[in-house]
Amino acid sequence: MDEIDAHFHQGVELFNRGEFFEAHEEMEEAMNLLEDDTSDWDFYLGLLRAAVANHKLADGEVSSAMLHLRAALKFLAPYPDRHRAIKLREFRAALAVQLARLESSQPIELPPQIEPARPAAADISQ
Repeated sequence: MDEIDAHFHQGVELFNRGEFFEAHEEMEEAMNLLEDDTSDWDFYLGLLRAAVANHKLADGEVSSAMLHLRAALKFLAPYPDRHRAIKLREFRAALAVQLARLESSQPIELPPQIEPARPAAADISQ
């Protein structure tokens, strides 16, 4: 596992534990290591913004959380449903539900989770 992956996986773990500020920091570290290959820049930025949104929400800053959720969804939109071994479609859907609940002043029960994707059968046989 390279250093980018290490920061990414640590960021996912922290996000899923509800340590959103720390998750944001790890995604930022991964982004900073991309150097010339910026193909995943928006992906990391989307995850970073999702972490910031949930950090803001925990601080009671609802309007700021909504702003960051909208940005997260925008940055994550171009990526496939399974990207970097996570269930991105499900994560985007959870963020969209979270945003809709905030926009309609409904309470948020639990923050979304970033779930790992199982490898495709073709990946297993190789």
